[in-house]
Amino acid sequence: MLHYDTVIRQRIKDGHTVCGDHVEFFSFKDSYYFGVFDGIGSGVYANLAAIGSGCRWRTMIHEGLSLTETCETIAADMNRARSGQAPFTAFNALMLTRHGNALVYTYEAPKPIIRRAGVIQVMEPRFYTAGYEIIGESKFDVDCGDLVCLISDGVSQAGLGRGYVLGWSEHGAASMLEPLLNEHTPGDAADAILEHCRKISGFRHEDDATALIIQTVEATRLSLFSGPPGTRERDADYVDAFRKASGTRVICGSSTSGLFARELHTSVRLLSKGDGLQSPPRYTLEGADLVTEGALVLNQAANLITAGLDTISGDTTPEILTRMLLKADVIDLYEGTAQNEAHQMQLFKQLGIRPRKEALRIIEKALEKRGKMVRHHMF
Repeated sequence: MLHYDTVIRQRIKDGHTVCGDHVEFFSFKDSYYFGVFDGIGSGVYANLAAIGSGCRWRTMIHEGLSLTETCETIAADMNRARSGQAPFTAFNALMLTRHGNALVYTYEAPKPIIRRAGVIQVMEPRFYTAGYEIIGESKFDVDCGDLVCLISDGVSQAGLGRGYVLGWSEHGAASMLEPLLNEHTPGDAADAILEHCRKISGFRHEDDATALIIQTVEATRLSLFSGPPGTRERDADYVDAFRKASGTRVICGSSTSGLFARELHTSVRLLSKGDGLQSPPRYTLEGADLVTEGALVLNQAANLITAGLDTISGDTTPEILTRMLLKADVIDLYEGTAQNEAHQMQLFKQLGIRPRKEALRIIEKALEKRGKMVRHHMF
């Protein structure tokens, strides 16, 4: 399974305080989505136009429309914007599957740049009509180590009228990107591209400029099991999912670990007594990388992740779980739906400990905001 690391670099047009380009990226089902939206003009008006189109695109994807349908809809609606009746937005919208299939739609925006097997090229889309507008479509495949780069016209049109008749172009950016990637990280390469745009534009940013670089990597996977199934008839399926789970395997909940121990004919052993509520006990179970308490640990992990901490160095059980979740690219959450009466106890309410399902939803949303793919399985 493939995952995609993302680097975003932006520069604001000189004289303005907000960027007229907006980047959307998220995972949905088994695919990853990336979009660069460029609002017409500059400043707040352009910023709002770009954000509006980007959010609309994301909403349509989540409502079940395909990438093709969403991009054709937005492009067709831009015909009305040309008359000044609505904000105009150019865009590049990309979908990458976990198997490496790529589909890009380009509307009034620079063509996508890809690097496959160490070779850089600018994709030449197939153009067709959507409503009264023309949109470009590009299809290709990527593998581990390959890159996709999406840029706004603040990059492709840099240097316009200053030695570049039509601007630097995608080909200019691609020719500079190739040697940079051989010696620098994608982030440093993107910074260098945008600095060159400033240099060839008279040492100023004459337009908002965005460089989005997506690198293909092998996904690091984690499977988290919490809560027994809603009915005993599902126990065997739940245990089978544990046996087949890929990557790191985590069990949160004493009832859950007891179920696995019984069905797998093994035992749960105490590894560490912990140190109070902030560090619940840890256990060991054959086949699991971490076994601990349920709601208490999940609540603390949810708090740590939503706090936006990038580095967590402590050795308490919630910190260990949080590090595991942040390290993983693809997280499978296996949630048992059996009711736990302890969650209704006054002590839990007094301490603000959410029920397991609420903590899992918070973790899921926080991980998705970080660009991770989270898949939820109910038992």
